[in-house]
Amino acid sequence: MRFGIFDQLEQPGDVPWHELYRHRLDLLVRAEEAGVWGWHKSEHHLIPLDAAPSINVYLAAAIERTSRIRICSLVHLLPFYHPIRLAEELCMLDQLSEGRLEFGFGKGISVPEHLLWGLDPDDAIAKTDESLELILAAMQTKGNFSFEGEFSSFSDVPIEFEPYQKPYPPMWRPGQLDTAAEMGVRTMAAGPLAAVAASTARYHELLRDDGIGRHHSPMIGGLRRLVVAPTDDEADEIGRRTWAAFTEHLTRLFRRYEMIPPNDPTLGGDYDKAKQFEAVVVGSPQTIRSVCERFAEEAGTDYFVGVFAWGDLTNYEVDRSFDLFAEHVVAPMATS
Repeated sequence: MRFGIFDQLEQPGDVPWHELYRHRLDLLVRAEEAGVWGWHKSEHHLIPLDAAPSINVYLAAAIERTSRIRICSLVHLLPFYHPIRLAEELCMLDQLSEGRLEFGFGKGISVPEHLLWGLDPDDAIAKTDESLELILAAMQTKGNFSFEGEFSSFSDVPIEFEPYQKPYPPMWRPGQLDTAAEMGVRTMAAGPLAAVAASTARYHELLRDDGIGRHHSPMIGGLRRLVVAPTDDEADEIGRRTWAAFTEHLTRLFRRYEMIPPNDPTLGGDYDKAKQFEAVVVGSPQTIRSVCERFAEEAGTDYFVGVFAWGDLTNYEVDRSFDLFAEHVVAPMATS
């Protein structure tokens, strides 16, 4: 089994931002020391779901604090970027990490974030597709670069950058399983274990070896929000509390615009339903170990991705949860 961490850098409350950043970077270092394979960071704007909205700044800090763990954006919101500048910065990050960068891409699920940035949500898909084409082409260019698209036009731009990994870093496209498979890029699956297994099977069924992801091995991960505590009862009590905070954080802008989040990850704030659908998994180390063992047997993939810092979890609760997971799950299962 390989293990990963997904971290949105959620603001749990009135934690000073510099302290939040330091704590999460320290957590990342401990994850690497524990043998975690990958660390994934999302991008959101103008919402407490993400206290590090400038994702490239934070990825650079994460790279400099580590030496082995894979560093992955999940995802860069392509409509929010000048594509040439993003290509430059991705190459910088890949070079800084000496080839540990993984590039997640998408348009973003939050229409309110697009509106607040002055972007037209109706252009989001087309902009994403065009930006991705431009970025990958620029990364593979030596010399002058030209591109003519609906949103961008460049003529004889001198390219003075290149990625460490050739022709470009491994890519991730979560939330669009069929598209990811057809592109041959990596992705994530959520939902009950049976749904993860079905998604994994469909991903491999549709997987093409001639897509843009063909230069790197295919991969699919199963995502779970976790609370690990000494007892099942304590973990459940913490989970119920922090699910309410996570729900408030994720839906704040949607409520402002009277919108419903697409494929609402909070399940309407229903904690009991979230447990039933395995969107959140809580319990003692023994309980969580059994969940991961079952995942290894039935999911069809060897990559389990946990979210340890979310909602209003305190630094102490986050650290304890991860440390128990590392000791009782990662250490024995990574070598079994």
